[in-house]
Amino acid sequence: MQLFVSQIARRFTLRGVGKELRMHQALAYRACKQLIKDKLIIPDDKNYVLNYKQNHQELAYFEYLRSKEFLNKPENKALSIFAEEVTARFSYNYFVFLIFGSAVEIAKPRDIDILFIIEKTKDIETAEKALYNISRNYVLNIHLIVVSFESVFEMLGSRDDKNVMNQVLNKHLILYGSELFYKLVKIGRKW
Repeated sequence: MQLFVSQIARRFTLRGVGKELRMHQALAYRACKQLIKDKLIIPDDKNYVLNYKQNHQELAYFEYLRSKEFLNKPENKALSIFAEEVTARFSYNYFVFLIFGSAVEIAKPRDIDILFIIEKTKDIETAEKALYNISRNYVLNIHLIVVSFESVFEMLGSRDDKNVMNQVLNKHLILYGSELFYKLVKIGRKW
């Protein structure tokens, strides 16, 4: 399931799932059978995709497992402390905090791309200042992007455009606000 939540926009064959997870096709089929029954993944032509329109609590749990595993690695200790401080001190209660891009895939990325999604466009500048004040206490090379719900819907509506949200769908790690993230994707992205 973690494979599907890590690459929301990607379509997988059951054979492809087996290859990605380095397991025999029959084992991949058995593993996916329950996911299909529970409608966590759904058929799309001859492929399977994550059902991001439903089961947001379950998807949030799988995102939690992925982020916990990532932040518990020794090389991500500073990032883990930063994430804890941000979630404790960030003054907005309704937000999504995620890492995306190369930082999700490689151990020593050039920089760490972080996306914050907040409710109102008018609050972006204030949120950026607050996040900058927290991030300057760390030696991490952080690239912060703050966007509003409105911007998220606009970007998700442009499926073929290269934008932050379309990149995030296949290379992300949600540190806070997983259920909200999936609700935003459900609203903004059309099948």
